Amino acid sequence: MKYFSQHYPVITHISKPFRGGWGPGICRKDEFEKEFPDRAYYGELTLCIHDMQSMFNEFYGTEEDFERLCQEFFSLFNAEEADWFGMCSESTRIGDKKLEDIDYGIQPSAICIWEETFSDEVQLYSIDPEEEFHIDMLKLMVKRCMWDVLFPGETLPGYTEPTSGDLSLLDYSIMK
Repeated sequence: MKYFSQHYPVITHISKPFRGGWGPGICRKDEFEKEFPDRAYYGELTLCIHDMQSMFNEFYGTEEDFERLCQEFFSLFNAEEADWFGMCSESTRIGDKKLEDIDYGIQPSAICIWEETFSDEVQLYSIDPEEEFHIDMLKLMVKRCMWDVLFPGETLPGYTEPTSGDLSLLDYSIMK
């Protein structure tokens, strides 16, 4: 059995800020503006995105690193759902569907993006991460919070964003 980190080492590393036990967590607009008055607020995962950018720049700043990360994204977005479960499973093995504990996992961040996108259909904090989480939530978060930030304006083959919802709220590419 293969582990997610074996196939996607850079994605594994830079996705840490989106994990509950490692990252800064969700930030509310009023708290964010008090602490960072000179930064723009782009939603509840703004601090996670800033941390992810810093981590990538600190550890992976070369052109080769960008190319390697780009290839990892291409591979992940063209992979089977089993690979995606490896990103958020307790064991991190590809194909393992037993999700991480929500206090330490990536699911709450993915759900947050989903709720912000579909605010007309879903109220904030109404999705149960243990019962209602699905891989499309994770794909949208990875696309918008990671790919669009690190590769602004670039097309990601193998992924079509949802056609409903308000994706304009999630234009994190301007954070680059």
